[in-house]
Amino acid sequence: MIYSFRPWVRRAGLSIVLVAGSATAAMIAWLLLDPSARFGWLGERAVWLYVGTLWIGGLKVWLGTLRPVAQLGQESIVLRPLHNLRQRTIAWTAIRGTEQMIGGDRMIVYYDTPRGMRFVALNLNLVKGRRDFLAQLDARLRLMGFVEKAVGRSRYLTRS
Repeated sequence: MIYSFRPWVRRAGLSIVLVAGSATAAMIAWLLLDPSARFGWLGERAVWLYVGTLWIGGLKVWLGTLRPVAQLGQESIVLRPLHNLRQRTIAWTAIRGTEQMIGGDRMIVYYDTPRGMRFVALNLNLVKGRRDFLAQLDARLRLMGFVEKAVGRSRYLTRS
């Protein structure tokens, strides 16, 4: 099963890229029309760093949404959270458990690696078909013997 990002996520990334492009074009045009502007706030590194950060962040979100946020396969699960630079491919057998706040928008998947246990967090609000994704994930983990435990406002799926 393939789960895409919700459409508004891609639009938000594109919007940030357009703002960064407009700001860059305006700043360059201003400098070309009035060379003395480089002695004002346009000459400050922080301004250019801020616009560069907009470019990087916007492109990361916009380009990151061109691929699915999650894929549930026969052998593994692939997660691509926007806050990570690379995807996480996790074998089903390596999963130790999941954590989710009841009514919350974040899910954490804990898994084993040769270097020890790691985790990856996923913002469920960004997943198109969130309910189906959670149902498929729960069903797969329950087939593997995982059981649900609730502690306070957190819901855990762990091996029994």
